[in-house]
Amino acid sequence: MQQGSRQLVVSLIVACAMFMQNLDSTIIATALPAIGESLGENPLRLNVAITCYLLSLAVFIPISGWTADRFGARRVFTGAIIVFTLGSIACGLSQSLPQLVAARVLQGLGGGGLMTLSQALIGELVPPRERIRFQGYFALMFTCASIGGPVIGGFVVSHTSWRWLFFANLPFAAFAACRH
Repeated sequence: MQQGSRQLVVSLIVACAMFMQNLDSTIIATALPAIGESLGENPLRLNVAITCYLLSLAVFIPISGWTADRFGARRVFTGAIIVFTLGSIACGLSQSLPQLVAARVLQGLGGGGLMTLSQALIGELVPPRERIRFQGYFALMFTCASIGGPVIGGFVVSHTSWRWLFFANLPFAAFAACRH
């Protein structure tokens, strides 16, 4: 594969990973009433699912940098995609608040790797003179996911099950895992 097309493929993978991770930070906020009803919980208690995701994300960000130095950024990035995907599946299959919280912690562990290592992979692949442009694209993806998460979450739960908030990650994860 030529360098230019390889940059494009890796950039798409990284952009999808960043989009998934950031979208999942905000997407369930508007879905809490539907999730609470389904799980038989007060929606206010479900905030713990958001908090635990963000906490595990924050904890794994520095750890993923260390593991990438030790085992290689690409290998750890692929592992982070797998962990994030398994967490997403577990979230969608959750039948109780403790299950959802545990799944969100797993998802956050993978998300921390996606967040950190996406930047490392671009730094590794993209020549320095082009990095600013690529960083701009990723900043745009990050912003769109942050703003779009609650809107998409509300739309999804209005038209289908809240579980699709998490199952929707599967095609992105499959693309990223297969192409990486």
